[in-house]
Parts: sequence; C-alpha cells; structure tokens
Amino acid sequence: MTKTTQRLLLMLLAVIVVVSVPMLAINESAKYDPAAKQAKFEATLQALQAEIKANGYTFTVGYNPAVQYEISELCSLNPTLPLPMVHMSGTFESQNALPAALPAAYIGVTTPIKNQGQCGSCWAFAAVGLLEHMILKKDGVTVDLSEQYMLSCNPFGWGCGGGYWPNDMLIDPGMALESCFPYVATEVPCNSSCPTPYNIQSWAFVTADNVVPATDLIKNAIYTYGSVQSGVYVDTTFQYYTSGVMNKCKKQVRYSNHAIILIGWDDSKIAWRLKNSWGTGWGEAGYMWIKYGCNKVGDGANYFIY
Repeated sequence: MTKTTQRLLLMLLAVIVVVSVPMLAINESAKYDPAAKQAKFEATLQALQAEIKANGYTFTVGYNPAVQYEISELCSLNPTLPLPMVHMSGTFESQNALPAALPAAYIGVTTPIKNQGQCGSCWAFAAVGLLEHMILKKDGVTVDLSEQYMLSCNPFGWGCGGGYWPNDMLIDPGMALESCFPYVATEVPCNSSCPTPYNIQSWAFVTADNVVPATDLIKNAIYTYGSVQSGVYVDTTFQYYTSGVMNKCKKQVRYSNHAIILIGWDDSKIAWRLKNSWGTGWGEAGYMWIKYGCNKVGDGANYFIY
C-alpha cells in the first residue's frame, strides 16, 4: 500500500467518524431527551404522511401510544424458535369441508382490546385472546384470562424478548384468570398456585407454519371458528397507523415479527380486520384494516378447537 493510498484511507475514515458520531448522538439523545424524541417523531410522521400522499395510499398515520416504544419492544414473535406441536392436529385444509360460498364481509367474535405495554408479549396476547374468543363463541360468556400466566409460567423459556405459538400450553396445563395473576408487562416469577380452568382440545394450522395460506382458506377458518391468530410484519408505517386500509406493503418479508388475531374481512376493502394488543389508542380503537397479503399478514395462521 502506497503512502498516498494510506492518506486517502485515513481521510475517508475521518469523514465517516465525523458523519457517524453526530448521527449516533442524535439517535441516543432521542432515547432520553423528550425534545429530541418529539423531533424524531415529527420527522418520521411527516415523511410517512408525504409518502402516503404521493402514492395515494388509503390509510392515515399519526401519534398513538405505540410510537413511544421501539418496534423491537413491541414485536417479538420469533418463527425461528422450536415450536411445541405435541397437541397439534392436522390442518384446517385437511379436516374441514369448505362452504359453497362465503359472505363478502364478515366479522367473527372478539373480546375487549388489551395492551401489552413495553413487553414483547404479543405471542401471549394473541394466543390468550384467541382462547377468549373461542369461549365467547361456544359458551356465550366473556372471560378475562391471564397473559401474565402465559408469560411467566410457560415451559418454553419464552418472555418479553421473544416467543412463538404457545398453543400446547393451552391444552396442558390450560389458562388462569387475570384476577389470579394480573398483567404487569414484565417477567416475574410464575404464580403456580393459580387454577387453570380453561383449556382447548387441540389446535391446527390453516395450512402450515411460516406460510401465508390462500385468502379463501383463512376466510373459511375465521368463518368456522370465529377468528384465527397469525403473524404479520410490523414496520414503522404499521406502528404509526391510525385509520383506513393499510395498503403500503413491505416487499420480500422473510419472517413475520408480531402476533395478532384476524377476526374478519371485507372484500369491498380487500382487507382483513386485524385485532392488535397495543391498547385502544392505537389504530381504529385497537383494530386495523390491512390489505390481503400485505406485510405477510396471515403468516402461520392457526386456530383452536375449544
């Protein structure tokens, strides 16, 4: 290496340091300084709104409680984890006769929106929420089950930092009530004294793990069982969503990162009705319309037999 080349490399390194250090400082200050955090929010929001206007997208974005957190703090569905499937029974596709026709729009069953807070427990909220839906559909009663029991007592070692489909736990030992083990949005020791009066008989994928089934198959599963849980890929646009049909879709998504519940659809909107676990201040009172197939929605769709 010549002296001239060495000098050029040193100059390039100096430029990188000069540019990178201030940017790192800005990002770090945004974590701790309210004014910097607000400035970052405003810049992100303006960029998203400009993109929506330029492309004619059919949804709005704005401030909501979820934007105060990093996406990694909210979304911890991890499809690379080993999946407990001792009690899985076939697939919807293999076990159910499809109806001759489906309605153009349908909303199945749902229970009140909950808020997972600053803990990546979406995988627990989706599974527990789906069981609550099944109880409402079959028994006609609304029960409040304990996501904290799922978070703290699961035998898989999953927590705020990541989890997958914990469905086997809903068969054995089952699920406790919220009143016995209230949610605190952090990992605390298991309260093993809680009774677990609610169980499912079995569970199944609509087609397979890490696959987005055909739209009609997901519809049929929702129509039959009232709702399904699935993965979706969350990005900044999803996080800032406030209303309308989310139709800005991330391309070439390998894995979903967030667990949600699909409770229905509307063909006139070409969209699913998605139930989230970020409180009623996010989206449309906790719900979203999202275009079929957008951001890998429907990934690994599965359902319970209660």
